[in-house]
Amino acid sequence: MLKLAKKIMNDSLYRNSIYLMMSTGVMSLFGFIFWLVIARLFDTHDVGLATTIISVMSLITGFSVLGLNVALIRYLPTSKEKNKKINTSFTIVAIVSIIVSSVYLLGIEKFSPDLLFIKENLILAFSFILFMVLAGFNSLTESIFVAFRNTKYILIKNTIFSSFKIIIPFGFISLGFFGAYAIFSSWMIGLFIAFCFSLFILVKKFNYKPKFVYHDSIVRKIGKYSFGNYLAGFIGGLPLMILPLMITNIISPTTTAYYYMAMMIAGLLFAVPTATTQSLFAEGSYNEKDLNKQIKKAIKIISLILIPGILITIFFGQYVLLAFGKEYSTEGFRFLQILAVSGVFVSANSIFGNVLRIKKKVKEMIVMNSFGAIAILGGVYFLLDKGLLGIGYGWLLGQILISLVYVVGMGRSRARNVGN
Repeated sequence: MLKLAKKIMNDSLYRNSIYLMMSTGVMSLFGFIFWLVIARLFDTHDVGLATTIISVMSLITGFSVLGLNVALIRYLPTSKEKNKKINTSFTIVAIVSIIVSSVYLLGIEKFSPDLLFIKENLILAFSFILFMVLAGFNSLTESIFVAFRNTKYILIKNTIFSSFKIIIPFGFISLGFFGAYAIFSSWMIGLFIAFCFSLFILVKKFNYKPKFVYHDSIVRKIGKYSFGNYLAGFIGGLPLMILPLMITNIISPTTTAYYYMAMMIAGLLFAVPTATTQSLFAEGSYNEKDLNKQIKKAIKIISLILIPGILITIFFGQYVLLAFGKEYSTEGFRFLQILAVSGVFVSANSIFGNVLRIKKKVKEMIVMNSFGAIAILGGVYFLLDKGLLGIGYGWLLGQILISLVYVVGMGRSRARNVGN
């Protein structure tokens, strides 16, 4: 057993996949505790608004990162100008985050009228913009650690983040601060502390020299690939970013709270393919010749961990949701079961998508992610009148359709290669 563990940890793909899964596991466990605490300290309406703000943050970060997180993983491994690439990326993300978050606040009456209170308070508005910059920086640092194939630092960073975000709400309450923004601020202050750790490690261990600079030569080298991945990644992430807003605006913030807790638990399952395929992407960027071998290893580790996880969630998921309150279990369990089943197709789509990334097939990625976003959001929209169950079935149907299109597309590609 010891020999097997040593063999696994000596393999770069397995080792980094495991660290990323552990990181997600820690975040999910502490996230579970965080929301358990929040659900007891704040009312459901505030919880729903806080999850909406967090979703807005994800949306703005998706805009602001511009695919540079993916480009860093693809180009840093073989780069001789690592500091220039990293510093240019941080500079661009900071500027774009400020612009995008400011535009969002200016139009918040139309985008999210329930969050108008942020714009109306100058301190909240200013802190909101700073938090958006921080979220973009955090995304970049994780990609840098993946590119350097040292994901243990992501595990440590996220452990720090998760620990502090549980403690901070008690500080806000002791000071008399309540409401949705207190929940969100607890999240972001914890993230700030964790980011400071990441920056320290990059400087100390990887000889990183932070500078607020912009290099045209770097943008020319990675710009096209970065922007293509930005479009593909942003479009592909639209369902998770838009669904909370859609549910809040069309149904209610309370339903958003039920959705968010179930999706958070399902996210632990989805972390298995996400972590593994991130490592697959890094390994493929180092050596594309061994890609097929790495894909087989990725499928093996995903299957060994994901299938038992799906079964456990299907049969015992209601007890996990019950910890948040009876209403969360009653309203969210069937939805959680559907999400668990979709994990099979989420895994397949993640592998297919990262193969396209490694091979730099940017156009194909944009087309597939566009199709996927339309399939999922369209399915959810037409079934939205059925509540959370309709949202679950729309999600599952969309994931199945994406997998089918990938399989057909890969089949045709192989046939053309054989014919040539």
